[in-house]
Amino acid sequence: MVYRRDHNQADIETLAQKFRESWSKGELIRPWLRRHGEELRALVRDEDWAWENIGKALSLAEIAFKTGNPWGGENLRRSVALALKPRKGRGRPAAYAAMPPTPETKVEPEFRVIRRGPGTAPLISDEDAIAIARGHAQPQSKKGEP
Repeated sequence: MVYRRDHNQADIETLAQKFRESWSKGELIRPWLRRHGEELRALVRDEDWAWENIGKALSLAEIAFKTGNPWGGENLRRSVALALKPRKGRGRPAAYAAMPPTPETKVEPEFRVIRRGPGTAPLISDEDAIAIARGHAQPQSKKGEP
């Protein structure tokens, strides 16, 4: 476990003021965390802040989810990690946007009609065999039956 410096209340209030300047009332929390996530991580990594103290500063700045619950250290760390996690469809190369959509080509499967041999009539017609193989229909006629 890494022990962080315990910042005093004045340091926390200074950080809260810095957060207030970048926060707009009614702003969504997840995009704000996405924009400032690396900054928050740098505070922990480089300036020896604890997540708990950063959470206190965010709570003082009134930056919270709609519930209004104060930030805890682990809750803030997880929320920042989730906000910075790449979402599906995000970060695709520009080449994807420039590519034309692929046309949907209807591909008919090929079926081989098996017959008994030369000189014998098939038990069902070619059309019925294909329909059965596709699972579309039951045979309509049976050739070779009386």
